Amino acid sequence: MNKKEFEEDNTPLIIKDNMDDPFYTVRDNVQLQVDRIKVSHEKFQGLIRNTDTSSNSEFKDLRKALVKDLRSADKDLQGLKDAVDMVEKNRSKFPRIKDPELASRRKFVNDTQAIIQEIKSSMESASVRRKIENDSNKSNRYSEGSDVHNSLIEQENNRFIKDQKLQVKESITKQDESLEQLGSAVDRLGVIGKDINSELKDQNKLLDNLESEIGEASDRMGVVMGALSKLLKTKDGCQIWTIVILALILIILVALIIWT
Repeated sequence: MNKKEFEEDNTPLIIKDNMDDPFYTVRDNVQLQVDRIKVSHEKFQGLIRNTDTSSNSEFKDLRKALVKDLRSADKDLQGLKDAVDMVEKNRSKFPRIKDPELASRRKFVNDTQAIIQEIKSSMESASVRRKIENDSNKSNRYSEGSDVHNSLIEQENNRFIKDQKLQVKESITKQDESLEQLGSAVDRLGVIGKDINSELKDQNKLLDNLESEIGEASDRMGVVMGALSKLLKTKDGCQIWTIVILALILIILVALIIWT
């Protein structure tokens, strides 16, 4: 999946009136994290092609930051995947999440995991390892033959790199704050799942009690209807009043069933 297709995939992953579902928050934070990884990976590829990786401190710092971000993204995506799996295994417990919506959530998780895996494979490819190894060998040979002398251009580059590192550290600090919020959102997702399960158990108990009461009422109504069928065979005044009284009793029983 290319970058353009990923950016254009902004279909809703949750019904609009279900604002308590944290999936949107988690998804948006993961998207920000993946966007940052893409930018860092492009910079990583440029440094691989154009610099001596054995002596370039920017490359080393960037590589460490990318590995950290990829691990964090993997963890957050696993949390989203677990949430989607829970909904798929318990469809009756989540009636407000429709099948197309659930499919969109699954697609987001799968597509994002594919992007992360592609970046990992690129960083660990044979060509990258070979370039790093060659740079290291060249650096060792050069160190054995002569001392390293920095030119004015190299000094200017070092100053630029230093400024860039300061900016990257500030950016990482802000991203770490966002990741903490993401972790809290994932925790809330687990709590919500447990609350839903507990509520469903309570409702099942209430339904069982209601079914039992309806069964008892049906038995009573059967007795009353049997008595009425016998009385309807006569026109005697007393029996007619008896029918009226029994009808009133039936109405009272039905009302008691409804109100209790």
